[in-house]
Amino acid sequence: MTLPLFPDNNYTLRRESPEAYREFENSADGIATGGWELMIPETAADGIPYQFIFVGPSMDFRGTALRLNMVTKDGTPIPDDADVLLEAHYHTGSERTVMFQGKYGEFSAIPDQDAEDAAVSLQKRAEIGERYIIRLSVSTPSGSPPDPVSDDSYFELECVKLWWNESA
Repeated sequence: MTLPLFPDNNYTLRRESPEAYREFENSADGIATGGWELMIPETAADGIPYQFIFVGPSMDFRGTALRLNMVTKDGTPIPDDADVLLEAHYHTGSERTVMFQGKYGEFSAIPDQDAEDAAVSLQKRAEIGERYIIRLSVSTPSGSPPDPVSDDSYFELECVKLWWNESA
């Protein structure tokens, strides 16, 4: 029996989220990469920082849901053997955590990623705070470059968003 996805999320990151920083596209050594970057905001106006928790696998749950659909520049589906990478790091590039690394076929094999417990789950837990960058990328042979700007390309990353308040 397959474990369920983590059910207690209170926030979903998308390309339309206020944390969305930019879409990116680049090509090098015959590989085209496209995707999205999100920036965790600095301390809130009330002085309390944010913390985002991305739940990984446990004995009870598969982890947080990650949904992804990407098309190429000509509108065709991304090939199943394309590489998908979801990582988080501090804005300086330090403290890198890979939360998911796999093939696009894991996503395209699910006919309805919104169906209960049907989405792909994260492979590793991450707790990140202000000024961290989350980067979701899809890499293909450069003959079929990903198009993160297309209306048909999207992602959803469920998480727990906290306004972190510590007191002595």
